[in-house]
Amino acid sequence: MNKKLALIAMVFAVVMSAVFPLVGNGPTTAEAAPPAFTKPGFQRVWLTTDLPVDNGQVQRSYLWGPNFIDAGYERYDDAAPVGGQRRWVQYFDKTRMELNNPFGDPNSQYYVTNGLLVVELVSGRRQEGDNRFVDTNNPANNVPVAGDNIAVNANAPTYKTLRAVASYDDASVAANRQPSKIGQKVSATLTKDADGNGVIGNNAGLANYPGTNIVYYDNTLGHNVPSVLWDYMNQTGPVFDANARVTVNGHKVFDWLYAMGFPVTDAYWTRVKVAGVEQDVLMQCFQRRCLTYTPSNPNGFKVEMGNVGQHYFVWRYGGGKMPASQPINDPILSPLKVPNLGYGINAHLFYQDRDQITGWVKDLGARWVRQQITWRDIEDPSKGNDPNRYVWTELDKIVDSLYSQNIHIILSPIGTPDAYKSAGSGLPDSDKMNKFGDFMYALSNRYKGKVDAYEIWNEMNLSRESGSGINVSRYVSMLSKAYNSVKTADPAAIVIFGALSPTEINNPDYAVPDTKYLQDIYAYNNGEVRKYFDVMGMHPGGQANAPQYLYPENPGPSPAWNNSSEFYFRRIETLRKIMENAGDGAKQVWLTEFGWSSDSNPQTGYEYAKLNTEQNQADYIRGAYQLAQSNYPWMGVMALWNLNFSLPSVTQPVNGQNDEKLGFAILHRDGSKRPAYFAYQALAKAAK
Repeated sequence: MNKKLALIAMVFAVVMSAVFPLVGNGPTTAEAAPPAFTKPGFQRVWLTTDLPVDNGQVQRSYLWGPNFIDAGYERYDDAAPVGGQRRWVQYFDKTRMELNNPFGDPNSQYYVTNGLLVVELVSGRRQEGDNRFVDTNNPANNVPVAGDNIAVNANAPTYKTLRAVASYDDASVAANRQPSKIGQKVSATLTKDADGNGVIGNNAGLANYPGTNIVYYDNTLGHNVPSVLWDYMNQTGPVFDANARVTVNGHKVFDWLYAMGFPVTDAYWTRVKVAGVEQDVLMQCFQRRCLTYTPSNPNGFKVEMGNVGQHYFVWRYGGGKMPASQPINDPILSPLKVPNLGYGINAHLFYQDRDQITGWVKDLGARWVRQQITWRDIEDPSKGNDPNRYVWTELDKIVDSLYSQNIHIILSPIGTPDAYKSAGSGLPDSDKMNKFGDFMYALSNRYKGKVDAYEIWNEMNLSRESGSGINVSRYVSMLSKAYNSVKTADPAAIVIFGALSPTEINNPDYAVPDTKYLQDIYAYNNGEVRKYFDVMGMHPGGQANAPQYLYPENPGPSPAWNNSSEFYFRRIETLRKIMENAGDGAKQVWLTEFGWSSDSNPQTGYEYAKLNTEQNQADYIRGAYQLAQSNYPWMGVMALWNLNFSLPSVTQPVNGQNDEKLGFAILHRDGSKRPAYFAYQALAKAAK
């Protein structure tokens, strides 16, 4: 299928159906179609400027290019999550899109960046962090700056050639800085000698081409820009809005400093082959891009972005594919963590109206959704090692519905298949722990780059979750299998220690106190468990106590459920102290469930919900976020429990009483919004 036609067909279909944005694994060959977008933010940026080009609405050259080359992780020490030392990138013809901080504001212009590829190509130094550079001792001498590829364009200047005129480090900035030449015309030429080094010359006749008069001088690095390029850099014309649904006329097509960086050379004429025909081309390079002016091209395409993305990819990867995994040999700089307090919420999306749920999540301003998944509902053990033993159909829909809306995802697996556990047990048997590792590899490999975090099990200190005979060694074994599997499949994914349930019951056949369980697991095998997770999950209580209270030093005024710290939100401070005493204080805490229930007809065991009004619920949730923001610098994501478990499609009454999950929801049973919805919304949107 013709790639260009395929792209137009797909984009047209997407626009007409209003399904945004596209996601998926993109093609890597010239015959496959079309450019697929591996991150929603990448798609939005591309559609804004290049969709009008691709659908023929305007006659101008591409900013990013019609072709997707490859995508994956590359080393970058200062990318988020902090400590991960990796960022997700996608290569297009003209440049590379980068996602340095997936937890940043997706509406910011700098949410998606494009690297200083030209500087790297010219210098031969690969940038792998804000202050980390790897000297390859190999400035790119295998790719021409302009024209056809080196095999048929051997005399064309390469990026190594540009070293004679480019400002790419302190020494070259001093040596190659030019005075202002505003008012003059460009007649300087650049060729290369037998070693690929630059040779500067002059051809006065070339100054007669239109647009060669210099109109702009950039004092930053000291370089001049001719009018034909300057006009292109500042052109206005049709672009699409952020959703690619509305054409905006008369808008500046792109911010040249964001897209290109500062000029690192003046403009030079050269002779190169374009489509096999040698002709005059004016070229000028910037930190991120190169521009070419080919006077013989048709109007609208005389000035084009050079194929810097293609050139860089050939230089770095030899024209093949990015490695599936790029191991990082240095020690992890710090445990993986998010850079700011994150607003999350628990939601149930299985067999629900996903558009409605993602609409609520976006309206709330939540950036994270935690979805619990049941292992036994996905894997059929009777199929042995058949790859088809996993059924992903519904989970695929859930992940794509959240991911396509730039909502970060936490998956929390529970529910061991019966074939892998003994009667009365919740966790896999010791000789079946590898089965859980296999499942976690399949899960994290399938959703690599889409799911941000995996919480390994849930409330293992309760027998209903782990089975009778609760002990920490089995969970350490399980967690180790999960951690190693996830990190093999998706090194940047965050692994969360499954949150414990706050309790003071100490009967291994029923429950173990969360404080004791955590102390015991850190003591087990000299603290081995510390190697197997990035962040600590917690589930604080609250019952009928506002978040600022804590038993025994400051008990709340509630008439009941007030005489044990297990009933208080601030019990997490005790768990945090256990972490610190075990030498694990560098890790973040994430609250993967927390909240307060308000219900006039609660399920037996949850009678405290009668003591909380809906306004109490709202006030306590607000207070918890504010307390964390001001007092808990170690806090990461706080995922409220819950959004929509009150809906009839999710829960049904139990023996004439409301399901216990209903009272925690911030929606009423009819889908209308409780006061807690608006309290959360105000905080989350202010935080953004």
